[in-house]
Amino acid sequence: MGQPSESLYFGPYRLVRPLAPSALAERWLALHEKKQSSHVVHRFPVCRAKPEQRRVLAALEQGQTLHAPHVLPIELFSLSITQQPCAVTPYTGNHEGILTLSNLLEAKGGRMAGPEAERAMRHLLEASRSAHNAGQLHGDLGWAEVLVDRHGSCSVEFYGLRRRLGLVAGPVSELRRDEVRSIIEMGYRLITGLSPDEPRISPTRLSKRLDSAWDDFFDTGLNAAGGFESAQDAISALPSSSRDRDRQQQPSTVRVVLSRFGWAGSQRQG
Repeated sequence: MGQPSESLYFGPYRLVRPLAPSALAERWLALHEKKQSSHVVHRFPVCRAKPEQRRVLAALEQGQTLHAPHVLPIELFSLSITQQPCAVTPYTGNHEGILTLSNLLEAKGGRMAGPEAERAMRHLLEASRSAHNAGQLHGDLGWAEVLVDRHGSCSVEFYGLRRRLGLVAGPVSELRRDEVRSIIEMGYRLITGLSPDEPRISPTRLSKRLDSAWDDFFDTGLNAAGGFESAQDAISALPSSSRDRDRQQQPSTVRVVLSRFGWAGSQRQG
């Protein structure tokens, strides 16, 4: 019996089967044979020229340094024996394959409940906030770049890689705003099932059970002349964040009652 083809291995990872490709690379479900753990090996187009190899590997290296919540980590990267830049990330899928946010939305019939949509938006905004604080940017975020794991947690695949490869350009402030706005646009579609293009329908007109704070959130976030200044501003404006602030500002019934007793006691002592 012959030896297995070297092209079906990347270091200690055995390529088990192809997955749906991304816009940047082939995806392969891979098994770390020693640890018996599942991963994804991404095989980028072959680079014959040394400068091109260095450029792609440098872009992957910078991405590996980013440790942020809801950003898919790059566990390993290198050139393969066929001169293909390859990178390894965790496997977020199930037995059927990788699940993107667009796949999930389709499986749910084109709309999500408010709390579920807000959770997805919060994950992506937290990824942006941490990355921006670390000096990295992604720009406009695409549906296929957001992976959803078995617990419903969202992660951005290869955050900022397109920009580091020169496929996205623009002023930092503009890219930051575009990135946040693209997440708000995703949220609008998740909740309404509609495009965020004008004329835009207020979410509460489509579902009376929705918190009216959603209307204000999207009015601000999708304002063509404005929008949120930062990911943190958008997080602070989410309906659940507003409710949390209201609860913190209102004293509990117990504290109110105790304060009244304390006031009465001080009056009697006087």
